[in-house]
Amino acid sequence: MRVPRGSDLVGLPVLAGPELRRIGRVQEVMLSGDGSRVCGLQLDGGGWLKAPRVLDYQAVKMVGPTHLLAEETYLTDDVETRCSHAMHGLPVLGKNGEEIGLADDVHFDAATGRLTALQLSHGFVDDLLSGKEILPLAGPLYQGEAAILLDEPGETFGGALS
Repeated sequence: MRVPRGSDLVGLPVLAGPELRRIGRVQEVMLSGDGSRVCGLQLDGGGWLKAPRVLDYQAVKMVGPTHLLAEETYLTDDVETRCSHAMHGLPVLGKNGEEIGLADDVHFDAATGRLTALQLSHGFVDDLLSGKEILPLAGPLYQGEAAILLDEPGETFGGALS
């Protein structure tokens, strides 16, 4: 089975309850503060005066190619301290401080939400010529405001994880 990417979820409708009622579409995938797992899915429907709804990822029962099935359980207690926004575009640094690439997407275990790999970009032209690299996560990562620091980068390879 193919390992899903965070970007695969964006735009998918979320169905809940025994009647499979549509509760929204995924707008953004939110990661835990330590960057180890998907912790929430921001749904559409928030507005100017309404706070965005963030579905607890632990409530997700199935990730399909066209829909998500979930219980209607939202993160309500200060989401910003529990979840952070996507890593897209942040430089990824090895433990020696050398830049490995830019975070383009995350690969994760659909059942647990645990991150398994980062998809790296090396710029538009290099991505077209060589493809984007997949960096398996061999150890913890630390996401800051301006960069991602890997404790133990794995060996990168091109193509998608399966």
